[in-house]
Parts: sequence; structure tokens; C-alpha cells
Amino acid sequence: MLEKLSGLICVALCFIIMGASYPVAKEAMDSIPTWTFAFITLVIGFIFLLPLTIIKEKTNWRRISLRDWLIVSILSFLGAVLYTVFLLYGLASTTALTASVITSAAPAAVLVIAVVFLGDKLRLNAAVSVVLAVISVVIMTLQPAQPGGHNTTGGLIFLMLSTLVNALNLVIANKIHASLKPLTMSAGVCLTGAIFSLPLALHEWQTYHLSSITHGEIGIMIYYGVVVWALTYILFFMGVHKISAASVGMCVALIPVAAMLSGALFFGESIKLRDAVATLIIVLSIIFSELDLGAMLNKKRRHRSA
Repeated sequence: MLEKLSGLICVALCFIIMGASYPVAKEAMDSIPTWTFAFITLVIGFIFLLPLTIIKEKTNWRRISLRDWLIVSILSFLGAVLYTVFLLYGLASTTALTASVITSAAPAAVLVIAVVFLGDKLRLNAAVSVVLAVISVVIMTLQPAQPGGHNTTGGLIFLMLSTLVNALNLVIANKIHASLKPLTMSAGVCLTGAIFSLPLALHEWQTYHLSSITHGEIGIMIYYGVVVWALTYILFFMGVHKISAASVGMCVALIPVAAMLSGALFFGESIKLRDAVATLIIVLSIIFSELDLGAMLNKKRRHRSA
């Protein structure tokens, strides 16, 4: 139980840091092209992690097996490249409310993939926690419709693909074990993610000049590379194999909660009643994620029959 709790805390902290960093990086990403930002920050993350892998984990990079490189490449390709591509194309042609609702289905998608395709047992606590996680994000994104907003079929398809890719990435990370330790896994994902991002970044450099990056933006990218890429991946790989796939997917719902709290604490944004309600629901979903509700109900029935 203690191992599961530590794993849940690590994965939850991973997504909390990701969500809390959204407002921090927003200004830089508004002025720096997406793939340029991704490539530079991933390189920074790898440079930060590389000496740690050698000193702390004694990693010999020349002896990493092809199987481990394949696992690392799949995770970075799904999580850093395909997910971002599909999400950006989807956001461009859908309303913010629609995008939020579709992307909030990630916990449910993880549960379906794990149960239908990988043969995981559908536990009552997992189903309840996923439903609560989805409800919390939907409540948080409820707002009056914006004039002029519209959804296209292509946009909806891209958003659904981004949600599916994200779910696949989480399930694969949970189910497939590499022989690499967390620091090395994190560094490998940053390295391969940077390699995958480079062609798209090179395309952006045809019209964007790196010399236009300001000192403030450099500071934000260093923060993003070290904290949002390196630290979050370390936490993720420290905890992902200790908990169920459903619990991993449920933790994704912490991202909008953390983004909302970060905006309120550091950027003066207001917290509405629906935000507080959504936060309470996501906390309940975390509690339910590792409770064995089926065993509790059976125990209660046996007690009554006795």
C-alpha cells in the first residue's frame, strides 16, 4: 500500500507541475514558435539530466539496448510529438469548451484501453475515480459560449486523436518496463523528443530567427526544460509502474486544476465557485483511485449476512 501511495504521489506531482507551469510558459510560447520552443526546452532537459544519469545511475549510454531505445522512442514520439501535433491542429478549429471536454476524456480512454485491449480487470474504484475526474474537468470548463466559435469535423477528429495518443502513451508507460532507471529514462525521452521535434523546428526557422529570443524567454525555457521536462519525467517514471493504468490516467485531470491554482496565486486570476467544486471532485477521484470499493462492499454484505 505504501508503494502504491508513493507512486500515486509521484505521478500526481508530475501532472501538478505540468499544469502549474502552463501560465508560466504561456507568454514565451505566444512569441516563440511551438516546435522551436519544444526542441530547445527538450535539449535543455537532456543536458541537465545527462550528468545526473552518469553520476547517480552510472549509465553507460553506449550499452543501452535497442529494446530500451525503442520503448523510449515510442514514449517520446507519442507523448511529445504526435500528441502535440494533433492537439494544436484540433485547437485551431474547435471551440475552447469542446476542446476541454474532449481532452478531459483521457482518464476514461486509458481505462478503456487497459480493460478492452490489455485484459485489465474493471474495478469499481477505477471506474468511479475516472468518472469523477472527467466530471471535474467538464465542470471547470463550463462557461458561456463565445460568439463566433465553431467546431469543424477535422478539428474534432484531431482532438480525439490527441486524446487517444495521450492515453496510449500513458498505458504503454505503465505496462511496458524498460531496464533503464528513472533519470536515464527521462533523459532518453528528452533526447529522442528533441530529435523528433528538430525537423519541425527547422521548418519554423525558415521564417523565425533564434536571435529574436529575449533574455526573459531564455530564462523561461531553462525553467521549462529543467522543471517541466526533466523533473516531471523523473517523477513520472518513479511512480508510473507502482500504480494502475486507471490511476495514471486519472492524474491527468490534475493539470487544469494546477493551472487554475497557479493562475490565481501568481497571476491574479479569480477562482470561481465551479473551479472550487471541480477541485474537490478531483481530490475525491484521487482517493477513490486506490480504494478497493469492491472488497469493501463485499465485506459489508458478509457482515450483514452474518
